[in-house]
Amino acid sequence: MKIVAYEDDWRRPAIGIRLEGGVLPTGHTDLTALITAGPRELDRLRQSSESPDQLVHPARFAAPISPTSTLLLAGGNYAGHLAETGLHPTEPVFFSKLRSAVIGPDEPIRIPTPETHTDWEAELCVVIGKPAYRVPAERAYEYVFGYTMINDVSARDVMDREPMQVMLSKCADTFCPLGPHIVTADEVPDVNEHPLEISTTVNGVYKQRTTTDTMIHSIPTLLEFLTRSVTLQPGDVVSSGTPGGTGVGRRPQEFLRPGDTVTVGVAGIGYLSNPVVAGW
Repeated sequence: MKIVAYEDDWRRPAIGIRLEGGVLPTGHTDLTALITAGPRELDRLRQSSESPDQLVHPARFAAPISPTSTLLLAGGNYAGHLAETGLHPTEPVFFSKLRSAVIGPDEPIRIPTPETHTDWEAELCVVIGKPAYRVPAERAYEYVFGYTMINDVSARDVMDREPMQVMLSKCADTFCPLGPHIVTADEVPDVNEHPLEISTTVNGVYKQRTTTDTMIHSIPTLLEFLTRSVTLQPGDVVSSGTPGGTGVGRRPQEFLRPGDTVTVGVAGIGYLSNPVVAGW
């Protein structure tokens, strides 16, 4: 199933199931509430989606994430991206995104200043389905509720100026497009054993394009490493890093500009598009 977040006719938050003819309301207003309702609730929704009696057509979709969700992103998990950045991590690396950076599909990415070197980073993410602590890799998928996409938008000039300034480089307002939906885990095979194409296009031109089996650390390995010291909660989002082809790694370098449209996605999961505007 494809789970979406949207606003109803009274501009209240709602969670639905995306179908060909529209969106089936679930009765839930929060993603975490849907996740913690458990497998029986998902079974009910699957049955309802087979013969829906009421579909809605939202005017606006939101990022499919709960207000309580934590976002943890993996850095340097594709060899191509490491080669273009010159980094050489010896273990999985993580950082967080601020919730104020999160936007949904079709919402504009706002470049803070004319001098900002605004870069794209396509990242496949897992959404956690139950509390996870000290999770062994061989059981990691038991804790995955579903999959979605993040564009880890980054201000490269900030880290050029001060390499330790990761948070401000990654967390400007609107620098975390997320969505457009969550695909439940039962519909997605192991993306390292059954590779899917991951890509970024800017104005329809491919900038990043590879397959998910080229990750250095698999999703189970990332979850095992992370939960050695961090407890993940239902609705939390963990990314698996970005491949090579970012703007900072191109010669000459390329960055997003007002008027661009950037799309990140994974075949079989979904594609997330956002326009780019001047925020100054």
